[in-house]
Amino acid sequence: MMARSRNIKPGFFSNEHLAEVDFATRLLFIGMWTEADREGRLEDRPRRLKMALFPADNVDIDAMLYSLHELEFIDRYSVDGRNYIQVVNWAKHQNPHLKEAKSTIPEKPAVEPCPVKTGASTMQAPDKNSSFPADSLSLDSGFLIPDSLSLDLPIEDQKPLPVAEAPAAPTNIQVLKPKAPRQKTEAQIANTNTWDAYTIAYLDRYGVEPVRNAKVNAQVAQLVQRLGAEEAPQVAMFYVTINDSFFIRSSHELGLLVARAEGIRTQWLTGRQVNAVTARQMENTQANISAAQEASRSILEGGQANAFLRRNR
Repeated sequence: MMARSRNIKPGFFSNEHLAEVDFATRLLFIGMWTEADREGRLEDRPRRLKMALFPADNVDIDAMLYSLHELEFIDRYSVDGRNYIQVVNWAKHQNPHLKEAKSTIPEKPAVEPCPVKTGASTMQAPDKNSSFPADSLSLDSGFLIPDSLSLDLPIEDQKPLPVAEAPAAPTNIQVLKPKAPRQKTEAQIANTNTWDAYTIAYLDRYGVEPVRNAKVNAQVAQLVQRLGAEEAPQVAMFYVTINDSFFIRSSHELGLLVARAEGIRTQWLTGRQVNAVTARQMENTQANISAAQEASRSILEGGQANAFLRRNR
C-alpha cells in the first residue's frame, strides 16, 4: 500500500451514522482513504491495515471493518478468492490527482437479479366437469375419510383422551454468564505487533505467509526483549527488505534476525543495508584510511618509507 493525500469534509464529524461506531473505527475509516487507490478500492487485509494505521495500538481491525461494512460505509467483497474493499460514495467526496495511477483492483461483480417466474401456476387446474381438481380429492370420495375415521361413532366412544401432566420445572438451574474477554498484556501486544510487521513484509516479498509455531513464537518474544516493543516491529519489517545473499538463501528466516538483531537494528537506524559487497567496500575503505593515517604519521615523525612515501624518498 502507498499512502495518499485525501480530503476530509466537516460533515464527517457530525454524521449520525458514524456516531454509532467507536472513535477508533471512525479513525480507521479516515485512514483507509489514504490507503485506497483512485477508485476508492484497497485490499481487504486487516493485518496490513493495522500496521499501516495503528502500529502501536491494540485494536481489532477486522471487527472494525465489519462495523463499517454493516453501516454501508464500505463494501467488502471477493474476486477470484482475493478480498477487497470499496469505499462507498467515493467519487462524491474525493477528487484524486489526475496523475495518480489507475486502479488495479477489480470492481465488485454485479449481482444478477433473480428471474421472475412468468409461467403457469404450479396449482392444478380445476377439472372441466367438476369444481375440484380430481375425483380422488373429492370430499365425497372415501380417500380422504376412510371408514376407520368415520364420524358416525357412538357417543360413549367419543371420550376425550387423558392429558399427561407436565413435569415440574427444576429449581436448581444455573445460567452461565459469558466470560469477559481476557486482556492482553503489554508483552503479548508487542509480540503480536512484531509478528504482524514481519508477516506483512514477508508476504510482500515472497507472496506467502511465514511459518508460525512454538519455536517461532519464542523467537518473536526474544526479539522484543532485545530490541523493545517500539523498535522490534520496525526492525522486523526492515530485515525482510535486506538484499543479502545469506538472508535470501534462507528466505529471511526469523531465527537469523534474532541472532543478528543488534546489527540489523543499526542498519535500520542508519538506513544503510550491509551485504557482502558493501562489507568488502567498507573493508577496503577502512584499509585505505589506515594506510593514509600511517603515512601521515610517518611524515610527521620522519619514520621509514611506506607505500605512500616510497616514491618521494
